[in-house]
Amino acid sequence: MECPKSADQGGEMAPKNENNPSPNKSYESKNEIENVVESDLAEFESVNDSLDELSTALDFMEQRTDNIMAQLKELLHSNREIRQSLAVANTTGTGVQPSQSE
Repeated sequence: MECPKSADQGGEMAPKNENNPSPNKSYESKNEIENVVESDLAEFESVNDSLDELSTALDFMEQRTDNIMAQLKELLHSNREIRQSLAVANTTGTGVQPSQSE
């Protein structure tokens, strides 16, 4: 069954689009649109500045983490050497004996 076609539509059914303003609605002035665009650009610039600050802070934190990791590796290496030298000293009998003054 076909839908009847209205004469003002040129014989075709037009889809309803709620996003299009009706002819009765007033349009924003050019100045209002420019103000919105300028405020959007200012907001984008503000967000961009915030992202730059976050990036700088993250870079600092990454460098600090790398420094801490290097210090921990150095400490681990040092402790490993000390343990090995103590193990060698204990096997050769030249290790420090605990005092028996108790």
